[in-house]
Amino acid sequence: MPAYVKQTRSTDILPKGWQKNEKKRPLSCDIIYDQNIVITLKDGTKIYCDVLRPHGVREKIPALVGMSPYGKGGHGFDIYGNCPYRIGIPESKLSGLEKFEFLDPAEWAPRGYAIVNVDLRGTWESEGNLYIEGSQQGRDGYEIVEFIAALDWCNGSIGMAGNSWLATSQWSTAFEQPPSLKAIAPWEGFTDMYREIACRGGIPNLPFLNFIMNKTIRGRRGREDIVKALQTSPLYSPYWEDKNLSTANIKIPMYVAASYSSAIHGFGTVKGYRHAASQKKWLRIHSTQEWYDLYHPDNTDELQKFFDRYLKGVNNDWEKTVPVRVSVLTFHKKALDNRPFSEYPPKNTQYKKLFLSESSLVTAPVDKISSVSYQADDLRAVPADFKLVFDETTTLIGFSKARLWVSCADTDDMDIYLSIRKADKNGKVLEHINLPWEELPDDVKSTEDVPNANYLGATGVLRLSHRAQDPQRSSDIIPFHPHDKEEKVPPGTVVSIEIGFWPLGIQFEAGESLILRAQGSLDQCIEFPDHTKSKPDNLNKGKHTIHFGGKYESSLIIPIVPLN
Repeated sequence: MPAYVKQTRSTDILPKGWQKNEKKRPLSCDIIYDQNIVITLKDGTKIYCDVLRPHGVREKIPALVGMSPYGKGGHGFDIYGNCPYRIGIPESKLSGLEKFEFLDPAEWAPRGYAIVNVDLRGTWESEGNLYIEGSQQGRDGYEIVEFIAALDWCNGSIGMAGNSWLATSQWSTAFEQPPSLKAIAPWEGFTDMYREIACRGGIPNLPFLNFIMNKTIRGRRGREDIVKALQTSPLYSPYWEDKNLSTANIKIPMYVAASYSSAIHGFGTVKGYRHAASQKKWLRIHSTQEWYDLYHPDNTDELQKFFDRYLKGVNNDWEKTVPVRVSVLTFHKKALDNRPFSEYPPKNTQYKKLFLSESSLVTAPVDKISSVSYQADDLRAVPADFKLVFDETTTLIGFSKARLWVSCADTDDMDIYLSIRKADKNGKVLEHINLPWEELPDDVKSTEDVPNANYLGATGVLRLSHRAQDPQRSSDIIPFHPHDKEEKVPPGTVVSIEIGFWPLGIQFEAGESLILRAQGSLDQCIEFPDHTKSKPDNLNKGKHTIHFGGKYESSLIIPIVPLN
């Protein structure tokens, strides 16, 4: 994180050609740079923001607001340089004026927009205590939006954009329905802090929460200790309910984007889109890493078209955009990007049930009772794999579900991690590179040459004692677990468990294989290896056993979608 430079209230003109340093992108137009504008909320708390807008523009313009704890003024959290190949974002692509995971004023001021970088309550110089997501963020967002809309240069139309925390701040603010918020673009935004980040599947994710708390957030006031909260309140409770962001009453236009590569965003982003009440909503699931996607020129142009329509009233045929576009990964060839659908999951999805057998997946129930075990407390252990070889090209899009009969002789609980992997015709298990090949150095010849920037496959995780479901909120393909109680199992007892997978989009050619993998830790590349413990924290002990055949009808349901 760059050294903090205390800002004071000032207004400057940054001239065309200005650069933060010789490595950064120069400005293509004059920009008015208003630093440390004070927004005084109804409770007296002072929030600070920066506004960067085109200079010399006579007409009033709309504003795009980004709210997060990641700083402004060109300082704050920034991890692009820590990622392999800067995740496809050369330093010269950005001006250094952008907030982490938000739009660059150097790109958007020439397009006729003001960029508003807001330090959330309790971060940096903003007053009050910092709350990690939740309803307070939305209530503050309402007041911030209305304050910006009333400024003399603003046309009264506000949009919001950005990834991750900036996306969740859009969900929570739009829920409050501020009149001046006309459209949002939540890209990669979780909706349920407990189920998607802090305790997915009932398994505490303390390493990631510690990373967020200790490596990304700065402030001079108190802040909510979400790590301690999870340790003291590991079951779902009203505390976590406040951080479960509903989109059911969001009616304004929204352009939602998601990827497969994120270990924390995929499910919630899609859920937020599906549950939103808006009649003008669009979903794009892409094939690359989220930050690369955020700053790609084609996506920037499309995002402008969306905001031009709803913040400037431009009649540009945006409504003709297909409601849902899905990228399908091949893993060894170029992804099949932007496949059009009317809804998600696609209406023509054909769900197929596969049954576990000896190291394989078969299409009919198995009579013979058998089992497979794997060592669950050793990261180096061989996983349990069940393989299906396709005899024709097959495309999977959407949600999958496994029902397994499991036991553990060594303890009364199990943390079960599943993944759906792809293998080539020779049996090699594949990885998808989250950057286009053309963005990689010339010496990169294979996926093995790319460290920690790959997608392995869709995952599903669940703690056995959290297996209870709410039948009113579960569907045939997406189980809903309340996580409000523990149901331990006597060692050696065989019980059934249903585990839902996060969205996937994978195409298999004839001779290629789908692998259902079970193991004692999450099957994924580590996005921040320098900040993550070498061994995940879980309660696994000894061997896990999966039972199948006869009365133990362990199965996997996959979503097959015919493509033209």
